[in-house]
Amino acid sequence: MSGADNGAPLRVEGLSLLTSRDILLDRLSFAVVAGEVLALSGGAGAGKTLLLRALAGLAPKGITVLGDIDIRGRRILVTQGGALDPLRPLGAQFADLLARQSGMDKRTALRCAAEALERFQVPAATRRLALHPHELGEAMRWRAALALAMAAQPALLLADAPAAALDPTQRVRLLSDLTAWTREAGTALLLAGRPQGDPARSGLADRRLILAQGRLEEPEEEPTPAPPPAEPAPSGPPILSVRDLRVAFPLGRSWRGEERWLTVVDGLSIALAEGETLALLGETGSGKSVLARAILRLVPPVGGQVSWLGTDLAAAPPEAMRRARRDLQILFPDPLAAFDPLMTIGAQLAETLESLRPTRSSADRSARLAEALEEVGLPAAVLDLHPGALSPAEAARAGLARALLPEPRLLVCDEPAAALDGAERAEFLALLQAIRRRRRLALLYATQDAAEGLRIARRALVLLLGRIVESADSAVLAAGARHPYSRALIAAASLARPALHGDPPSPCARRPAAPCGCAARSPMMAAPRFPRRSTPWRPATESPATLRRTRRKTAPRLAEKRPKLRSGAHRCLGRGRNSVPKRSETARVGKEAGTG
Repeated sequence: MSGADNGAPLRVEGLSLLTSRDILLDRLSFAVVAGEVLALSGGAGAGKTLLLRALAGLAPKGITVLGDIDIRGRRILVTQGGALDPLRPLGAQFADLLARQSGMDKRTALRCAAEALERFQVPAATRRLALHPHELGEAMRWRAALALAMAAQPALLLADAPAAALDPTQRVRLLSDLTAWTREAGTALLLAGRPQGDPARSGLADRRLILAQGRLEEPEEEPTPAPPPAEPAPSGPPILSVRDLRVAFPLGRSWRGEERWLTVVDGLSIALAEGETLALLGETGSGKSVLARAILRLVPPVGGQVSWLGTDLAAAPPEAMRRARRDLQILFPDPLAAFDPLMTIGAQLAETLESLRPTRSSADRSARLAEALEEVGLPAAVLDLHPGALSPAEAARAGLARALLPEPRLLVCDEPAAALDGAERAEFLALLQAIRRRRRLALLYATQDAAEGLRIARRALVLLLGRIVESADSAVLAAGARHPYSRALIAAASLARPALHGDPPSPCARRPAAPCGCAARSPMMAAPRFPRRSTPWRPATESPATLRRTRRKTAPRLAEKRPKLRSGAHRCLGRGRNSVPKRSETARVGKEAGTG
């Protein structure tokens, strides 16, 4: 350790954690100075959580702690779940912590709590102090947990994978707010998480260390991913055609006796040719997963047409649908949940062949099983295992093997690598791409990670509240997306702060004919039409009701912005450059997107 680290809030020298049989962490040494953000990256099982618990003095029983841990000042650990008390309102939790740590009375503590929530962009902070954690959304719960920790003014904050389950746009904005606050307050921050880009390069962290196999490693310079091989544009007719698809779920009847529906996919149209790749990009609630399942009729649509090789799947009889399922297969986000836990992998793969390829002989099926396992890189011994005995990477490959058994022509991928991280995720996606090229499969890839989707697919659609807001070739979209929502998704993929405020809109709160779904989150919402040079820009002060009245209530139409790119109008004020078409023109939204 250098002399500059002597006054650091955290100094670790030769830290080792041992059990009676294993060495869990081996001679770790590092320091975090005041106001510094140190990112600690590592895959599942690397020991990040164990290290943070040891630094907080909460090492599990049976583990021997060796080495020197020097902590100066107050330390607070924020665990993976946020660790809020589910039985007490937020205000009571803030008041207890601040009274114990700083001796504040209840009124002063509640005022400090409201200020802390406002620092994390929590709207109506004072009113939310009366709510219980379960009454808040996931992102709001994380903001409350981190605000609770920072309100105690710790010298050292240990954050274990904060907001890991949130959408990239929400996660990056929350981490950006957290790191800005810790730097301003002079709090040392140790930020642990799985590898998702380089936080030091994006400015979220000052330094980055990698924890692998119980040891700390300096990060190596990550090579720039090679661009995928250029693929020719499809020339043949589309094999999959989706026209004006609408998926809605019943919500019961209103007090007037009227049926209420939650619309998740709203008049969406796409077209996919033989061997083409198409990415569906969007946050949670944008309709990606529902669209993927509706194409395979796993979710019944309430309107529109899904045509596969000229057959309307929405109205196909059971026998025709069974034949179509040979050509249409899907990969789910959680492959373990897609397997029966009581059956072996071999029995389930054999059942797939018996159901979709019943004319094959027993010997042919056995040979096909062996070929599928070899193709995805799994040993034959996996056939005798139950799903619970597989690692996440093995389960993902087993799910891919099952999807390939009936020799499909279209593979629908709904976040297929969501359970993987780091090298395992990269290896699985490389395997998927290699198999797709070798078999000339058409691929529909739904993901929250815009960089991943643009790298895998030749063409991309950006979805928001079940509608297409931008459609372009992946290279064109990556080089210059026009819609603010598209730009925010791409920025968040590189850990850059997205230019959108607040949380993703909920389909439950959307009116049937709402305008652009990101209007309330766009920075252009408050921009004046004719700003004066002598007057600095200030946020708008109109109420949400006033802003809603100033906006048109028609859906944005995809317009040709430049060759190979179509973008929906993003209206933020009542008048401006972006024109919103008349109601009769909105029917062309899906048709224009389907022409790609």
